[in-house]
Amino acid sequence: MVKQNIYQIKNYDYFGVLLSFLCGVHCLITPFLIIYLPIVGETIETTWFHTGMIIFVVIAFYQSIFKNFKLHRSKLTLGLGVIGLSLFFISYINELNHHSDEHDHGKSLSDVHGDETSMIYVAIAGAVFLISAHALNIRKCRCLKKKYKE
Repeated sequence: MVKQNIYQIKNYDYFGVLLSFLCGVHCLITPFLIIYLPIVGETIETTWFHTGMIIFVVIAFYQSIFKNFKLHRSKLTLGLGVIGLSLFFISYINELNHHSDEHDHGKSLSDVHGDETSMIYVAIAGAVFLISAHALNIRKCRCLKKKYKE
């Protein structure tokens, strides 16, 4: 049972690393895409796109880090994952608020730009924490595999 779980969850870790990396890259390139390729930039800036990405990130977190915590009990791995996921959620909630406030003309352009820039940093930090958690989870699982092979 334990051996089977370790092998299945490893794929979710690699998927989680890929998703977290793509989220970080997305945050970095979206402003440029909006300027130079508006159709593509606006498509990946939608609420639907962000919602889909956050759902996949949560699934990867649950299937790999959370389930493996029960096996290896690494609080560091779980903590890094929870921090990364929390930072993604903060960025996501801010993005939802930003889209709902688009018609609010009371905010100045510099206020909106400052909020967006800080949320880019928050999301990138979340990606770094999640990538670290998934990498540590892969390492912990390798140790468990070696233990069960012996």
